[in-house]
Amino acid sequence: MRQVAIAGLLVLSCAAPSASQGGARFEPVGPVTLALPPEALFAVCWPQDALRTQRVALTFIDGDVVFEVKEGASNSTGRCLREIATTVTWPTRPTTLEVAPPEQPIDGWAALAWVKLLSSSRFGPERGVLDPGALVSACLSKVGPLRPSTRFMVRHTPGFEVRPLPSALADSERCTEAVLSATAWPSSRELFFQFSPNGAPAAAGEVALYAAPPGPSSGVALDPSLVREVVRLAGPKVSACWDAALARRTSIGGGRTFRFRVDDSGQVRAAWVASTLSEGATAADLLLDRCLAQTLEGLHFPSQAGDGVYTWVFASRG
Repeated sequence: MRQVAIAGLLVLSCAAPSASQGGARFEPVGPVTLALPPEALFAVCWPQDALRTQRVALTFIDGDVVFEVKEGASNSTGRCLREIATTVTWPTRPTTLEVAPPEQPIDGWAALAWVKLLSSSRFGPERGVLDPGALVSACLSKVGPLRPSTRFMVRHTPGFEVRPLPSALADSERCTEAVLSATAWPSSRELFFQFSPNGAPAAAGEVALYAAPPGPSSGVALDPSLVREVVRLAGPKVSACWDAALARRTSIGGGRTFRFRVDDSGQVRAAWVASTLSEGATAADLLLDRCLAQTLEGLHFPSQAGDGVYTWVFASRG
């Protein structure tokens, strides 16, 4: 299939981010009640190379928490632990806690509970997904399970990156990758995590575009040249989708492939994300995918039922 590059998308303003561009707003937030024990979130605070002997002592004083690092633990870890401890509602508020690095890998549900806990006070919805746990839960319950060995890496330097380990193959893995890529992460901590079979929050949010729609295919493949001509008519809408993605994630770039189904009247009845047909990076992002799917569903082809495929290759800002 031919791939079409979106041109002229690099001429963008380099002004400092405002609230409408995804800048932090840091609004006061009261104690938040979690479905998980507060201690479950502490694992996100420790770096991957933390020594087993390191400790952080937390002391709860009135409405505040102070920390003391021990055995080489970093102040960054202590500040992270304190932020969680002061933001959650404790079933029974402790007097002191000594926190050690986790013995097990970070649980993905705890990592996403941490995102929801902190991002809601820092960002507006224009910054990205603020409750990724509910959407990932929807990916796994509505699209399909992850492979048991699948982990995810979230890295912010040198550029923001979400990577499934191994690479995403199943629809549910592409769905989860897109949610995590569109998430408004509350800090630049590098995270590696795996989703446990238990502990998922209630599924919420629309993720149907990561699986083929029910019902039989027409079995007719639309002419690629016709697909290209019709999709090009939506160039301004696609550019708007991409501009919005760049406003949230300056380092996003790569290919994105969609399949779509056209009925006898020529109307696109369904569009969904497929395995990217381009080489290199993929521009995975739930909010971008939603915008592209809506654009495809607004197209009209000559009266002919059939299935089409289209790949955009987007250039990053950098």
